[in-house]
Amino acid sequence: MRKRDESRRGLAAVEFALMLPVMALLLFMLVEGAGAMHAYSNVVEASREGARMALMDGSAADIEALVEAVTRELNSQDLTTAVTTDSAANTVTVEVSYAYQPFGENAIKMLTGETSLVLVAQTTMPLP
Repeated sequence: MRKRDESRRGLAAVEFALMLPVMALLLFMLVEGAGAMHAYSNVVEASREGARMALMDGSAADIEALVEAVTRELNSQDLTTAVTTDSAANTVTVEVSYAYQPFGENAIKMLTGETSLVLVAQTTMPLP
């Protein structure tokens, strides 16, 4: 019985060494995904609030200021806002895009060829 226990002595250490990189990668992906989802949630909220302001006769400058206020947690240099009014369809469209900078830029660059992920939210509402 003792020979069997002695032969398995280092097995737990080997299993741990094999699973550690996989678990670390999963943890990194979880943290990175949560950051991207948080940024996308901010972009969507800014787009909706901008479209609501456009319904209240807000100018494009006012809408851009509101979008920057709603997305104050994000880097404003990577944020763009476009307001389009379609008089034929009687709608207004607010598009907000954000160049999300992940923690692992090199890993994302290897996968996509880009150093950032562009998150885009677009809201279209009918004008009264």
